[in-house]
Amino acid sequence: MPNHLSPSPVSIYAPASVGNIGPGFDTLGMAVTGMGDHISGYLDPALEADRIDGISGAWTPIPSSPEENTASIAARFLLDRAGIKTPFRMTISKGVPGSGLGSSAASAVGGAFFGHLLAGGRFSQPEILEAALSAEAKVSGGIFLDNISACLYGGVTVSHGESRTSLPVGSLPGIHLVFVVPKSTLKTSEARRILPDMVPRKDAVEALANTAGIMAGIMRNDPDLFCLRVSDPLIEPYRKKLIPAFDSLKQAALASGATGFAISGAGSTTVALTPREERIPFIRKSLQDVLVSKNIEAIIFLSTIDPKGVRVADS
Repeated sequence: MPNHLSPSPVSIYAPASVGNIGPGFDTLGMAVTGMGDHISGYLDPALEADRIDGISGAWTPIPSSPEENTASIAARFLLDRAGIKTPFRMTISKGVPGSGLGSSAASAVGGAFFGHLLAGGRFSQPEILEAALSAEAKVSGGIFLDNISACLYGGVTVSHGESRTSLPVGSLPGIHLVFVVPKSTLKTSEARRILPDMVPRKDAVEALANTAGIMAGIMRNDPDLFCLRVSDPLIEPYRKKLIPAFDSLKQAALASGATGFAISGAGSTTVALTPREERIPFIRKSLQDVLVSKNIEAIIFLSTIDPKGVRVADS
């Protein structure tokens, strides 16, 4: 690419996401509104190497070295594929709080989309997905598509880990989400380590049925069915032990009008779901009462399903 590259900046928004959506372990993902990362920057021929000029808003330490950060790794993956060796400047504003909302995925997908735009918007969504996955694998050593695909495509997605492919299913208006995001975070590796190698058949069958019910809820445009089937008999019984006051939060949410309640991704964030907007204040208060009574530091966020996925900021 010529040395007189335009330094025109680009700005990316990559939404937070919910992995699993309850029963769809490592398969279902859902992008959500109101929480997301902003990544901005431009190609700078004056630099000798890629540079991250700043990272703000992170709840946990994030590498600032371009060789160790998923956003910059994903961006460079696509720029190299396009034959563009010119270094870039990047600034990252983390807007995905806590753990369990796809923070790492938002960085990886946002960085990949950033590289896609700097390369002239030449890459397909599967190629952007590949770049984000490559960055995640390089940093964490694992391949998990649920959050990455939801952040990329928006709405609800279905992923297949072995083939490294994902399909956007669609979105569903009318579903209201009430997140409880504890200040204490939970590592995904710890949440995976607690899971058994073998699970009861009846729990596996119920989880499959509920996963199918979530898909049916989208296809039938039925928010009630969607929220009702966000129930996880398979993984939740093991992981809930790692989340303070989980049973109390779930009981309070359901008693105050929530139709569903689940761990968001691996936790520690949880989410209550309802198709009835008028119940939100009651759900929120009941959850807050539990947090106060149990002396748990947490933030409550109101959200909905984000139908767009990663995009140019403010678009």
